[in-house]
Amino acid sequence: MEVVFHTRKVIVFLLIYFISTSVAFSAQKVKISTYDVLPPFAFTDAEGKLTGVYIEIVKRAASRMPNYAVSFSVGPWSRAKRDVKMGVAFAILPPYFHAHDWLTETKPKRPYIWPYSLPLFTQRDVVICNEKVLTASRTVYPDDYQGLTFAMWRGDGRAGVIFNQMVEEKKIDLYLLNDVKSVIPFLLAKRADCTVTPRAPFFWYLKRMKESGKYQKYNKKGVVLKEAIVISSNEGYLGYTDINAEKNFPFKKDFSIKFDIEIYKMKQSGEIQGIIDSFIK
Repeated sequence: MEVVFHTRKVIVFLLIYFISTSVAFSAQKVKISTYDVLPPFAFTDAEGKLTGVYIEIVKRAASRMPNYAVSFSVGPWSRAKRDVKMGVAFAILPPYFHAHDWLTETKPKRPYIWPYSLPLFTQRDVVICNEKVLTASRTVYPDDYQGLTFAMWRGDGRAGVIFNQMVEEKKIDLYLLNDVKSVIPFLLAKRADCTVTPRAPFFWYLKRMKESGKYQKYNKKGVVLKEAIVISSNEGYLGYTDINAEKNFPFKKDFSIKFDIEIYKMKQSGEIQGIIDSFIK
């Protein structure tokens, strides 16, 4: 009797193993293009692991889609955008909604990303200034910032067309730096009055500078940095290529529907907010 029971246990175990192995081997591999240079959105941590708000949201949702095995291709944002434009990459994370201006070069011009997922996170772009320049009214952007000096991340276009025109007309002075974290010491040294920046990364770096003592080291002049104004609010998405998708990614429609269902459930349950809170407080 004991031998029979043991045999049944072995058979059940083998069945479970082969079923799970079969599912694992049959899962469709999905590679998503992203970057790893902008914490807390997407970055490589001290242990060399890709993480961040967007990465963890997508990983959590995909973990509940057993027919798919999601991985990330990390590189410059320009390359991720090019690959999705060429139909090489299945999806890109996390673009803003660009269906109106990210268009194919050949006619008829149409969006090369479609569809976009449900929104994953709301990013806010803000102006941060030395509080001493905020004694004057700075409620109208960018007009009220004429005569000031800005420091910004090179290649970042979030300041807007009018701001760029004012820079060209010498109404605003602008220093271009290599990344967000380089802007903070620049402001603390009073080499610039303000910056235009995504809110979450700026305060992410600011908090870590204070924890490491670097903030106190750089801030010999007693500068106080304050948020002056929110200039824009944008949703970040998972965006799917619409170039040769039927041929290269015949599973796109199924994946996009299932992904949105999981994102909706996570929003309703508060799970997405929990992931956000674990990075941004």
